[in-house]
Amino acid sequence: MQKINQITNLYSSELNAVNDIILSNSVGKSDLIQEITKNLINSGGKRIRPLLLIITSKLCGSTNPESYLNLASAVEMIHNATLLHDDVVDMSEIRRGKKTANAIWDNKASILVGDYLFSLSFQLMVKSQNLAVLELLSKTSSIIADGEVLQLQNSHNIHISTDKYFEIIFGKTAVLFSACCEVGALINNLPNQQIKNLRDFGKNIGMIFQIVDDILDYSSNQETLGKDLGNDFFEGKITFPIIKTLQSANSQEQEFISETFTTNLHQSQKDLASFEKVLAIIKKYDALNQCKKLASQIAVEASNNLSFFENNTFKNQMLEILEYSLHRIS
Repeated sequence: MQKINQITNLYSSELNAVNDIILSNSVGKSDLIQEITKNLINSGGKRIRPLLLIITSKLCGSTNPESYLNLASAVEMIHNATLLHDDVVDMSEIRRGKKTANAIWDNKASILVGDYLFSLSFQLMVKSQNLAVLELLSKTSSIIADGEVLQLQNSHNIHISTDKYFEIIFGKTAVLFSACCEVGALINNLPNQQIKNLRDFGKNIGMIFQIVDDILDYSSNQETLGKDLGNDFFEGKITFPIIKTLQSANSQEQEFISETFTTNLHQSQKDLASFEKVLAIIKKYDALNQCKKLASQIAVEASNNLSFFENNTFKNQMLEILEYSLHRIS
């Protein structure tokens, strides 16, 4: 955690510039747009996506911040827009230890401001005057939306396959990480192989990020995680820890888990007793460690993705972000 903080501090001026660009563009006829945008920016977070885009751009040869700051702001706008929409869909009230926008204002405001941020992100993309980047980020936006719909369609599906799970987390999470890294290569006209390597590095780090997020939902605590423990469970999301548990559980345990997910859909109060029993079954089959093992294997692939690049400060920083993604606790 200390190293990621050091890296974030090194790029504080550029990350602050990203915040300024977002705020200066998030101005409409309604003050609510600026209020909700400020709330998102002030809610914390490591700004991993714009940070990756900035560092990757430097790794690939960028020396002029104007070439990447608008694009870093665009990807953060896309991310913030998805957060606003996700919190409405999931009926979440806490994120990063603070009230969500829909809890402070309402669902309608969150959805509409999310739409506004999506639109603004495309305005910033156009400023790059790079057709390849515009094509990449527009396609990425559609894949994110498709991934969210796919997750919604498979909510409460106790029989979801590992392949389907990976398809969902690629769409909802990993594809934006992938795009952030690919942008740095595109704006510097790198060869196709290096573009692919950075695209794959971003994808792998995004897959790790989501797998670890799923692990934390069953292993962290509210103070550390910044949201209620078991959010995915109570929202009926069948994530990797549950998939791995079901693969090993006996028929009676499988039936209990299935019934518990179904029952919780219709309860206004969280069934903490059932959640504890599910946690016990997860622990019995060591499912969280199985998930961590897979994340570690993907981390090796991600590290190999960067082997084509010479060792320097920027490559080392990207590897540090990879380590943070694998070992983070919130």
